[in-house]
Amino acid sequence: MATDERMIKKLSEFGDGFKHHHENYAVSDISKIRETGGIWELDGVSFHFPEHFGFCYGVDKAIDMVFETCARFQGERIFLTDQLIHNPYINNKLTEKGVSYLKRDSQNLLICDQLRAGDKVVVSAFGTDFRDIKALREKGVTIVDSTCGAIINVWKRVEGYAKKGFITIMHGKRNHEETRATVSQAVKEGGLYITIENKTEARELALVILGQISEKEFLAKYPTASPAGFSFDTATCKMGMANQTTMLKGESLEIQDILRKAFIERYGEEATRERFRSFDTICGATQDRQDALRKLLNTKLDLVLIVGGFNSSNTTHLAEIAWNRLPIFHIEGEADILSKTQIRARNPQTSAVSVETDWFPKNLKNVGITSGASTPDVTLLEIIRKICELK
Repeated sequence: MATDERMIKKLSEFGDGFKHHHENYAVSDISKIRETGGIWELDGVSFHFPEHFGFCYGVDKAIDMVFETCARFQGERIFLTDQLIHNPYINNKLTEKGVSYLKRDSQNLLICDQLRAGDKVVVSAFGTDFRDIKALREKGVTIVDSTCGAIINVWKRVEGYAKKGFITIMHGKRNHEETRATVSQAVKEGGLYITIENKTEARELALVILGQISEKEFLAKYPTASPAGFSFDTATCKMGMANQTTMLKGESLEIQDILRKAFIERYGEEATRERFRSFDTICGATQDRQDALRKLLNTKLDLVLIVGGFNSSNTTHLAEIAWNRLPIFHIEGEADILSKTQIRARNPQTSAVSVETDWFPKNLKNVGITSGASTPDVTLLEIIRKICELK
């Protein structure tokens, strides 16, 4: 192992002169109303902001870490384990700086063949599999870990489950980087996991707990929900709930309730207290943005723009909250506003991205606008300017 191997986990660990690079993407007029909500009047249009939106602490940290890496190690080879955050604007900025992405194998583990001792590898805000970290250490690279603190807190919960013999029941998107990184923490401690994505799957797992569906049948239906070769016996197993930090809190709580009731029905209250654990691991910033949007939707608005990456979990959930309440459009940035008659947007129900027509109200006056936790203010400013130009 190379002697210069390092792990950098905090911005301050870079040494003197570090910068808070996330501030480069702020807009003063928007920053003024970030944590209070408010209205920005511009060219005859009132833009209504919720009390919480945009960059969260975890994203601030990730941006600071990766751009400081670029500044400190100019001319050296810098890699990312995955997209830093799910925002095309920021990811494009990193590509412009020459940052490359490591590839993954069929098991979603990093392929490290191209790495050399001394290379710099930035772990994305979502974290990565513990086996990836082991492989990077063996290569003698400098690891810059920008994993969000809220996600690390969930890891600790999952590690605890594994050590006590509980199967982790993970509510999350199976193909999401955060979910993969989190369930790996159970494996690290010799534990097991099942990932469920929604209430439908939770109800099916409840039927397994009740003995109405076999464990084998459930795992065969969802082969990517658990490690290869995994089997379990509900007659003896214990389960503990965790969730991807950007899921809808209400849905996670419903899933917990579905599974707890199944345990109680089969084993009784007392046994359930010993065999089933549940904790709310939704990120506070995610919940703040969801609650603030619900409050904003009570305002009389002509339309609502939800701004953020189409693959951003927290942004897509914001769009789901607003769906069918008002005319809403989930867009990634100004480039999606094609004209006064056309807009490129993602449908919250089908996930399809398509060009919609007749989206711009004739007498536009009040626009609700919010953004996911990985969307910079400069993106909102570009959109606001485009709306004013069209009007």
